[in-house]
Amino acid sequence: MHRTAVLMLSLLATTAGAADYKPVRCAARGRYAGRPPHAAMVVPPPAAVPEAALDPGVTTRLDTALAMIKGRTAAPAVTAAVGIEGKGLWTGGDTAEQPLFWASAGKTFTAVVVLQLVQEGKLSLDDPVSRWLKDVPNGDVVTVRDLLAHTAGLFSANEDVKAHADPRYRGPAETLAIARRHGAMFCPGANWHYSNTGYDLLGEIVRIVDHRPIDEAITVRIIAPLGLKTLRALPPGGGSKGVVPLVSKQEKPIDPSWAGAAGPIVGSAGDMVRFWAALLGGHLIEPSLVTAMTATLYPMFDQGTFYGLGAMLFDVPDGNKQLRWIGHAGGTPGASALVVYSPADHAFVAVALTGDGSAVASVNALLKAL
Repeated sequence: MHRTAVLMLSLLATTAGAADYKPVRCAARGRYAGRPPHAAMVVPPPAAVPEAALDPGVTTRLDTALAMIKGRTAAPAVTAAVGIEGKGLWTGGDTAEQPLFWASAGKTFTAVVVLQLVQEGKLSLDDPVSRWLKDVPNGDVVTVRDLLAHTAGLFSANEDVKAHADPRYRGPAETLAIARRHGAMFCPGANWHYSNTGYDLLGEIVRIVDHRPIDEAITVRIIAPLGLKTLRALPPGGGSKGVVPLVSKQEKPIDPSWAGAAGPIVGSAGDMVRFWAALLGGHLIEPSLVTAMTATLYPMFDQGTFYGLGAMLFDVPDGNKQLRWIGHAGGTPGASALVVYSPADHAFVAVALTGDGSAVASVNALLKAL
């Protein structure tokens, strides 16, 4: 899992190529024909994570694990946090003044805003995208739910050869034009394909329905009410002043603001733990919508990884035990991030780092330290 997760969860694909498929036009939804989905994952609301220090023995083990993570990843910057239900919160890292980029782990914030609008009756998960946006491939049958779950069949513009060779910010209109040029990969609901362009479109739907851009909606609806002082939602294409620079020996990094609604969040690991604890605790959306996020889980790139509505499930073997985490990962050249809740450990863990190291392996090391 550690070797592949960073590759498969990239915000921007590291290997781009022309799509090898025949575009389809669909008058109706397709019957799902992909690999078998995971059974619904019902996550009981976790107990609160108090703003208190953890036991000194646990803190020492986590400090030791973080030192090992820094050594093994050679990360120029890292932020890490562990929150244990009913006990407290540990944070570590050397980025107190500058926020780190969470890449695709920020998709959950976009998803939560969409689900809040559903809760308020301003849109429905089953609304066709054409109600809000024109010229989306098969937009009359693609739904808001499809965009959240990556089952819309939309080509992801970052996989386009020319776009990959010319890295820059592309707004939703441009990424949609690229997706439209390639055509739909399959009828909505018939399969699964990770699409950053789908989340670009969700950002546009939020702008239309909520009358403000995605970064402002996230700030007003999530960051401010929870008092998350280190977190920021970057304006799409607006630059990333003050954010820890991405560093990679493999490929030139992007500017984090180019991710738009597909990954708009920068900040500390401690605040990412606070966000996920509030989300799963039912403080941002009602419990039925929290349950909906992991009710249908589609197989992702590798065995044991599944995608719901802006949330991921990791269900993979690790030695003599099975890891089962709920959260979201992200990666792009120069940055890796992961935030998860481990029900078996009654713990939330978040890590973001710069460089070419693995946040997935880092999270696992912190959980083992518990």
